Amino acid sequence: MMLKPILVPALAVQLFHALLCIIWNLIGVWQLSKGLPAIGPTASIAAIGIILVLSGLLIEGVRSKHVALYLGVSGLMFLAAVSAIYGGFTKDPSFWPSEAWRYAGIIVNAIGLVGFGLALGYTKQLKN
Repeated sequence: MMLKPILVPALAVQLFHALLCIIWNLIGVWQLSKGLPAIGPTASIAAIGIILVLSGLLIEGVRSKHVALYLGVSGLMFLAAVSAIYGGFTKDPSFWPSEAWRYAGIIVNAIGLVGFGLALGYTKQLKN
């Protein structure tokens, strides 16, 4: 069944995180196109493409029960989220239009950390 992978809680959280990251980048790209500052230090169409590819690979990993693929892609997304959170605390605050946007980015990426934690539990379930 095609919708079954979406019912996996870990994947649902990871795809929600990916969707939020895509929205973040779309808003940033749109703002930059209007001559406004982006809502954070990153905004790119390339990032959106990468997120879409990684999301597709997550779905395929769950659908095919390919643990290495799913865990590998989950790990890449985890590293990106950790990097963004670290940047949220260490980069110059002027990269964000306000403190609220800086913390919003941290929260968006914290969802990615939760997704990775759930993914680790899910892969243990797949191996059994």
